[in-house]
Amino acid sequence: MITIGIIEDNHFQLNNYKEFLEDFQECKVVFACRSMEEFKALPYKDPDVKAILLDISLPGESGISGMEELKRIYPDAKIIVLSGHDGKEYVIESIRKGASGYIIKTSRLMEIYHSILDAINQGGTLSPKAAHMLIDHVSKDPLESVKDRLTKREYELLQLLKDGYSYKEMAEKLFVTVFTVNQHLKKVYQKLNVASKSELISKIWSNSLFCSLICIAAAILL
Repeated sequence: MITIGIIEDNHFQLNNYKEFLEDFQECKVVFACRSMEEFKALPYKDPDVKAILLDISLPGESGISGMEELKRIYPDAKIIVLSGHDGKEYVIESIRKGASGYIIKTSRLMEIYHSILDAINQGGTLSPKAAHMLIDHVSKDPLESVKDRLTKREYELLQLLKDGYSYKEMAEKLFVTVFTVNQHLKKVYQKLNVASKSELISKIWSNSLFCSLICIAAAILL
């Protein structure tokens, strides 16, 4: 049995999702609420919930804010954001907060049903548009997020450092002295709050590896 919870503030859509899903013999909707506050006020919360359809634009507490509570109560449930927002920032924030999927509300009901199955059986689900936005975001240079905090020369040095160049090689490539390279990088360390070259490299590649893993995961879900 696939036990499902729904939190959606639109009364018509809430009933539509509930009635559609319960037409499948293997599906059972155990709660259908119009807000996080209504969910929290439920006298009984079935502990065996496998999937939760969650709108993020709710009256009162938002769906994104409410994810922490849902994850606490249902640590094994797959939270699938079902939203009218297709902006990249909503997709990224939802995934960061622990959502296992992101589906645009314009999706057909059968697509929503299959998304629930994918989340439960494969670990996650993304609508094609959401997946492409996520891949586009995390495929960017991991240094882009700090670019606006550095001078042009500091950024050039950081790119070379990321690519494995030594101080001497960086100096030769940029036609400056090793002392100049060292002085620039000391300023970079201060700006990025790291104490050494090794810590800086570790920080860069940890972020890069994290991004790569998300890219692969998102691509698999397409």
